[in-house]
Amino acid sequence: MTAAWEATTTDLDPLTALGASRALVALLSTWEAQLVGEAIAAGATWETIGGTVGVSRQAAWERFHNDTHDFRRRVKSDAQVLRDRHRKEMLEFRDSVKNEARKRRQKSH
Repeated sequence: MTAAWEATTTDLDPLTALGASRALVALLSTWEAQLVGEAIAAGATWETIGGTVGVSRQAAWERFHNDTHDFRRRVKSDAQVLRDRHRKEMLEFRDSVKNEARKRRQKSH
């Protein structure tokens, strides 16, 4: 993003600066959608988001709801992966404790 900003604001060739500005717009759009997703996840309303970006609640929803849905789906998927990994690690830990206890019992007899 920094390189696109630098090229947009400092390149003497207007075509190079124009190309860089398009890349910058694309990057900012992606970043904006991610921030909206985070705001929704934190409890913000579409009305608040619309007010923040200068549009109506409906316009904000129309503009961002697909990206927000994708963001929520990714967050839920990531959370599920973490839960599964945690569950697996806990089961492995439980089994290792049981095995260690068995070994100690066998050594003491």
